[in-house]
Order: sequence, then C-alpha cells, then structure tokens
Amino acid sequence: MKQHQETFNQIKVFLLNQFGKAIKESEGGNHLRIGESGIWISCDEFELTIGYGINHRHYFNEEQFIAEAVENFFNLLTKRKRRTEFIKRKKIYKIKIEIEGKDGGFNVLSESMFWLYPFWKKTEKRVTIDEKLLDYSSIAQEVIEIKKSAQQYSTKLHYNSKDTLL
Repeated sequence: MKQHQETFNQIKVFLLNQFGKAIKESEGGNHLRIGESGIWISCDEFELTIGYGINHRHYFNEEQFIAEAVENFFNLLTKRKRRTEFIKRKKIYKIKIEIEGKDGGFNVLSESMFWLYPFWKKTEKRVTIDEKLLDYSSIAQEVIEIKKSAQQYSTKLHYNSKDTLL
C-alpha cells in the first residue's frame, strides 16, 4: 500500500469516528464526503485529493508531500472557510475558497474557473463564510498522529501557507 493510501485510510477511520453516519462513502470506499458540508477527500492509485465543493487540490503520493494534504484537510475541518463566487450575468464563472489563518486573514486553498462567460459584463461577488466543523483542540492528538505518519515518508516538507497545525 502506498503512503497516500495509508494516510487516506487513517483519515477515513478518524472521520467515521467523528461524524459517523454523516460520512457518505462511494461504492469503492475511495471517496468520502462529510454530509452536506461540501468537504470531501478521495484516493486512487496515484494521488490523494481534498476538496470543498467543486474546488479541489491534488497531492501526488510522495512527490506532492502528503503531510501538506493532511494539514489542508484538517484546516478545512477546524477553521472558517470563505467562499467567493464571481458572477457575470447571473452565471458563476469563478469560485475561490480560502481558509482562515491565525491572524484572522484568509489564505487561498483553491480557485476554479469556467471559461465560457460574458467577460464584458460587470462582475458581482457573493461571499459566504462557513464555520468550522470541529474544534482543533478536541482532535489535536489524532491530527498530530496522522500527520507524523504522513511526514515519515516525505523527504522534505513544503507548506503553501504561513499557518500550520503543529
């Protein structure tokens, strides 16, 4: 079993313990969704993917530092999220997902954009703030264990944001 698959299985056990029946699982068990929260995680032979709604980020086994995926996934669970929809002529053409940082600001997790939109029309923005699902202090030890397991296989760590869970 590859490291990203082992990490996925550890996260799956954690999620089932925390959310129980609210976890929606695909037939093969390789895609998990947390109720109607929009947060999901999936795993295949090559990568681990975490997402929020249609936005997502891919983490390719050892090359893409699975520890970063663990950090970002638990940030989705334990921090507020800001979803900004960019709209032209009543059509959403871009969605940006940000996670709240320690300083109260927001750091971009991902952006999705649709190419066919009336670019000449005025842009409207719709911002939604979603609250955290879990309090970090109540799950800290489990998160640390999963992250340590992921880190032991990473040759070096890289974080995109200033905020870390540890």
